[in-house]
Amino acid sequence: MKSNQVMIQLGYVLGASALLTAIGYFFASNWEKLNRVEKFIPIFVLILGLYGLSVWLSRQPGRAFLSKLSGFASCISFGIGVGLIGQTYNSHADSYSLFLVWFVPAFLYAILTRWQPYYVLSYILFHLTYGFFFFPRWGNYAEVEGTAIAIWLGLAVVNGVLFILFEKGRLHSPFLKWLTFQATLCVFLIVSNAQAFETYGIWMNLPLIAILIAAIRYAHKTQNKMYLLFAGLWVSAAITMKYIELIIEYHNELFFIVSLLFVIVFIGANVMFMNYVRTWRPGSEKLEAEVEKEHEAPVKVEGDFTKWIVRVLSISVIIIGSLLGSLTLLGLVTVVFGLDDPVNFLIGYGFVALIAMLLAKKFNILARYTILLSGLMMGTVSAVLTERSGMLLIYLVLTLVAFGYLTGLLTRILFFLASVIILAFILFDWTNSDVVACSLLAGLLFILFAAGQIIRASSFREPILYSSLPTFLLAFFSLTFMTESVWYYVTNVLFFLLVLAAIVISRQLHVRWVYMWSMSFWIAFLVYKYYDLAWKLLHKSISFAIIGGLILGITVWLEKRQRRNDGVVEIAPVSYEANRWLIALLVVLQVAALSLQIGKSEYLLSHGTLVKLQLKPLDPRSLMQGDYVRLRYTISEPPFWQNRSLEERTSKGKIVMVLGLNKDTGVYEYRRVYTNGEGLAPDEVRINGKQVGYEGVEYGIETYFIPEGTGRDYEVNSKFAEVKVSASGDAILVRLTAH
Repeated sequence: MKSNQVMIQLGYVLGASALLTAIGYFFASNWEKLNRVEKFIPIFVLILGLYGLSVWLSRQPGRAFLSKLSGFASCISFGIGVGLIGQTYNSHADSYSLFLVWFVPAFLYAILTRWQPYYVLSYILFHLTYGFFFFPRWGNYAEVEGTAIAIWLGLAVVNGVLFILFEKGRLHSPFLKWLTFQATLCVFLIVSNAQAFETYGIWMNLPLIAILIAAIRYAHKTQNKMYLLFAGLWVSAAITMKYIELIIEYHNELFFIVSLLFVIVFIGANVMFMNYVRTWRPGSEKLEAEVEKEHEAPVKVEGDFTKWIVRVLSISVIIIGSLLGSLTLLGLVTVVFGLDDPVNFLIGYGFVALIAMLLAKKFNILARYTILLSGLMMGTVSAVLTERSGMLLIYLVLTLVAFGYLTGLLTRILFFLASVIILAFILFDWTNSDVVACSLLAGLLFILFAAGQIIRASSFREPILYSSLPTFLLAFFSLTFMTESVWYYVTNVLFFLLVLAAIVISRQLHVRWVYMWSMSFWIAFLVYKYYDLAWKLLHKSISFAIIGGLILGITVWLEKRQRRNDGVVEIAPVSYEANRWLIALLVVLQVAALSLQIGKSEYLLSHGTLVKLQLKPLDPRSLMQGDYVRLRYTISEPPFWQNRSLEERTSKGKIVMVLGLNKDTGVYEYRRVYTNGEGLAPDEVRINGKQVGYEGVEYGIETYFIPEGTGRDYEVNSKFAEVKVSASGDAILVRLTAH
């Protein structure tokens, strides 16, 4: 009965996600047949209607989950509405303000309901707000190096504080606790990159070392092996990155000779670390051991989880050691030995290393696998770069031999994945067609996954199943972007149905790992199809709406049948009831905020002065608002800005310009910087701007949203922009014209 209830909830989640995706895609398509009113009314209906549905469902027995889901959908609709207003009035694409306005209610919902989806949504929106505020050009470091590092460290502080709150129990989300732990370490690793931050990057190695030590001590203190595992992996990643930085900086004979010793020390240190993990037993295991001892039962030295962690660490160390060893070997043969064409040597080394290490059973396991993988990496990469498919075929055979000959779950998974990668390159070389090669690879992986179900020996069945499913889904997912014509729609429909079936079946059979992989690719399909230009957003919207409706319809039918049989009654959470009026106030404030912004923009359109500006457009796609052209005006680089020094050009801040009408061209041009209190001539307007460093001045009219697929027409034909400017200097872009 509980299993059926879980399946019903899953059906509602899948249906709701498809419908919300359809709504987002529809408004992002910027369908030209809808005017402003016809765009806004559905959004207000969705926000209020979904909230009303949430309230009604909360009073119905057994509808607590649906009530929460409806409220969450209302919050998502609000975010779509904020983006729609920006699209309609051509405000900044992917502006931090969009995500900030959306973040506020999502964060308050998270506090009031304590439901995990709100926590995750708030976390994502905060990082988008933070990122677009400081780096509005998708990671473009317009800031000076010290400022950029401070911005990154601010993000680390936020994640660190959140992690502490999760650890102290003030907030509860195991997933976000784990994610903030990883994000904090990742940020410190980024800012310690001496190649990206040439002045201060080397000094940031000190806090990096400190935070890595703190992470390991935390894992030791809490006796949490999972966090200890990831702390160890981050240490290995840091060592690898620092090694690459040293190669870039020095790359001489002595360095590569010394590097051989470094690789040996690296592997030896990790051997000691793994021995420590293997013998360390957390409090829970000690307690279990004492209980077993009292009952005179034999005590295991290692638990299954300990063995699993040691295996993961072993594979990680081997991969990193292989990478370092491969780079060192490449440096030796090119710099020390002076080989101009080392390809044949590296391919030969790969064969010798693979065969020798497969036979050397008594050799130290870490050294054995490190040399083996180093040979495999160097040999296959050399063969790929020189397009020697015959050599790749030999490596494929040796890799399959290693899969069958060597033991261990993760070892076999590793060599299975290596075989898939080598086979992919062989197929690409033989067929000269990405579609054919990917289709053959996906078909073979599906056959392996199906055949793996009947293999009795778990030592072979598990690595085949665990490896073939995700690689099959990845190959099939890639096909949904590669194929053309009717095959494009066939592959997309088949992939969608297959993933949907995998989610439902794995959930029903409680096969967690299949469910997690399938759900991940479901989410990836819904998200990444937004950027797939072969299928129009409007058509995708209709398709997802139909699919979502069908899923919800089937789910409702199944639930009614279950309720007739079981008569399940569920009580809504008290916390939701207690915060009902606060949530209602929050919904009213959301609607008021949208209405206020619409009213302000409409007033400017009605009462503003119409001016024409000369422009030159570009053509990207917004993160969530659809296609747009990014505009540059002649007034974006006024004469005074062009005559500035380099230091003055990097300055930022607000600025107000006075524009005057050129009667010969009908275009408004720059006249001067506005001084507070000065009067304007009848043919002059003032316009508020913001200095953005090297890119000159922006006026908030640099984005023009267009119907999907019309970007080339606008880019070729648009020469001028018509803008409404208010008496206070605010501007709204109205349209683009050719004359």
